Amino acid sequence: MIKSEYFTSPVYYEDKPEWVDKLNKLSDPYIANARKEQEENNKKKLELGYKNDIGMTYHSSPLEPDQNFRFFHDHMAKQARFVLDDMGYDMDKYGLHYTESWVQEFSFNGAGHHWFHTHANNHISGFYFLKASDKTSKPLFQDPRTAHVPLKLKEKDPTKITPACDLVNYSVKPGSILLFPAYMSHSYAVDHGIEPFRFIHINIRAVEKEFM
Repeated sequence: MIKSEYFTSPVYYEDKPEWVDKLNKLSDPYIANARKEQEENNKKKLELGYKNDIGMTYHSSPLEPDQNFRFFHDHMAKQARFVLDDMGYDMDKYGLHYTESWVQEFSFNGAGHHWFHTHANNHISGFYFLKASDKTSKPLFQDPRTAHVPLKLKEKDPTKITPACDLVNYSVKPGSILLFPAYMSHSYAVDHGIEPFRFIHINIRAVEKEFM
């Protein structure tokens, strides 16, 4: 039989290691502020018996207004436009608008994670990894075919990536970029706090040019 494949959900990958040092330095004060803002919450968790900041994820204020990050946001927007064009959308009709951009770091004491979620009213989501290794968390992507879930069959070989997969994970390193359709549900596996884990998360929406 001849096989055709439709309705795929692509993930685009790029390496930009030359930006890691600069973006880490620019991100440091944002993470410091995010940690400071969580101090009161951490105290309450300590009272409940938690160890220091175990399980915390530190989420910065928006980065997009900061002109020091302009080179980064310009590049990511350019690549987002390429992704949407490559997927078959008529991008001559649309401009791109950042809805969100922030830097995030997981707890030094481990157990930082994110459960599966999407970002509504966006077309492209993406990550740029600033601190990562084979000992840190990994981004996970969930099968977006919701009608497939109730009739899920047992996989023949769960170690292989096939149309039967429910989840796909990526091994990343500092400088790795991932861009993907924002409808794809994504999460982060539990991080054990062995080594630092930090990334920038962006969300971009395509808007008809006449409304920009």
